[in-house]
Amino acid sequence: MSNSSRIEAATRQHVGAILTSEQIVELVKLADPNWKGGVYPSDAAYTRTSEGLVPRGKTAYGDGILEYLGANSFKVLKTEEIVRRPTSKKAPAPTPEALKVETATKPVATKKAAAGKKEAAKATQAKPPVIAKQKARDAHVS
Repeated sequence: MSNSSRIEAATRQHVGAILTSEQIVELVKLADPNWKGGVYPSDAAYTRTSEGLVPRGKTAYGDGILEYLGANSFKVLKTEEIVRRPTSKKAPAPTPEALKVETATKPVATKKAAAGKKEAAKATQAKPPVIAKQKARDAHVS
């Protein structure tokens, strides 16, 4: 869980309230008593400009859960006003060519090879067949 998500979870009951850093840290500790790390309210605080809420520095270190009002003064934003930091980790979508190559390289089993494998498995098998497989096969046929 990130710093801003811990702050968000802890302050949802205090929407619109103006809190100090110490109060926010105390709320996080009450919400998650097992958390032993630091809590950094300034990383989750954005300033309000004519364009809207923007990060206080060059880089956003977390979601904008709080509005920075002044030294040691933060306002808890409504859920609709929270500024979510864009994620940079996106899994690339597979290309159609990659999908074609992947399916074309899979070996196709023939009936003769499958029958040979079954006979070899029966000859070397020390245990009796499992009943669950028979039930699954019978259920599939119905």
